[in-house]
Amino acid sequence: MAQLIAKRYAKALFDIALENQSIDEFEHQVHMVYQILDSEKEFMKILQHPQVLKDEKIKMIEKIFSSKVSNEIMGLLVLMIQKNRQEYILEILTTFLEEVKNYKGIVTATVVSAVPLTTEQINKITQKLISSLNKQIQIETQVDPSIIGGLKIRVGDRILDASIEGKLHSLKSQLYDLQLV
Repeated sequence: MAQLIAKRYAKALFDIALENQSIDEFEHQVHMVYQILDSEKEFMKILQHPQVLKDEKIKMIEKIFSSKVSNEIMGLLVLMIQKNRQEYILEILTTFLEEVKNYKGIVTATVVSAVPLTTEQINKITQKLISSLNKQIQIETQVDPSIIGGLKIRVGDRILDASIEGKLHSLKSQLYDLQLV
């Protein structure tokens, strides 16, 4: 249900941005709103608190964002509060940003390594992915020492597991299969 709500509102905002030819502007503003709301957990608790009046929530939102975002984005935030859907705001904003990436042909690749990657390594991975996928790539890196070494790369629903952990797991499965025969 939450995903359906988020998709519906995000799509409506995206359609408005497209109609106004303001995709980049909306993307920048939505990203800024997301960062603020995501980092201020206490503020989100206040927005979701049932004993805080809707009018007070709207005044807080307007005070913080009215000078920083377009009327359309402000309208979306106010509408979420009026409809008691403020718990979906972050998900709606995330879904909108994903819509923009799809529109621009940008794919996010998550690269997991055992140790932090250097800028040079990230650039090489980016170039390889660009040449193999023929799309713009946005890299997100994560460090997970449990993979021991190597990399795990996730692009959409595809995963390339070239980690030592993955190879050990594969070897373990093969050995287990041999025992059953």
